Amino acid sequence: MKVMTFRITGRPATPMMMHNNQTADPRNHYAKVLAELHTDYKRRGSDKAAILDKMAIQRVAAGLYWNDALGLHIPASNLRATVIDGAKLSRGGANCKRYVQVAGPARIKYKGPSDLEDIANDPRFRYDSIMKNGGANAVQVPTTRAIIPEWECEFSLILIDNTKMTEKDLIKYVTDAGLYCGVGASRTHGFGRFTTEVVKNVPADQGKAAAK
Repeated sequence: MKVMTFRITGRPATPMMMHNNQTADPRNHYAKVLAELHTDYKRRGSDKAAILDKMAIQRVAAGLYWNDALGLHIPASNLRATVIDGAKLSRGGANCKRYVQVAGPARIKYKGPSDLEDIANDPRFRYDSIMKNGGANAVQVPTTRAIIPEWECEFSLILIDNTKMTEKDLIKYVTDAGLYCGVGASRTHGFGRFTTEVVKNVPADQGKAAAK
């Protein structure tokens, strides 16, 4: 096996959009806060503009991938999806699924606050748009997503020994993912494009020995 570490850097014109789906769980803290704000919004005489601003801040906080250990990060599952998307452009998707593993999530380096609440209140991390809600009588409503305008991160991929896929192939897949696919949410709309650099390439057993 080989462990390959990549550094990916976001392109300035295509910020990374995040859409953590944690609010799909009604027990989630942000889901409860947003439900309360939605109820307030429908009350007669409510300050709708102020409530929409509060909802936007909560949606940014909820949309980010954040934990106390890593802070802002990209989950391993998102990285895996991105690499596979890049591989599919060269008909390597099936091999990538079989022979490539993501070592773990990637901590994001970015310019901005280091506290989740401060990030959510920073307009640079906020993307406002209009969308149609579901149903037969769909109407257009304002919504907000979280974005990371300037960012970079490093992550490691494990290439399992095989006769179908090489290190050169994997580098191409990650590079193509950055050029043509992106990482994060709304990739088909051009968000999350990045440049790629290989920063380390060692056999898995050598990497373990170095860690000791």
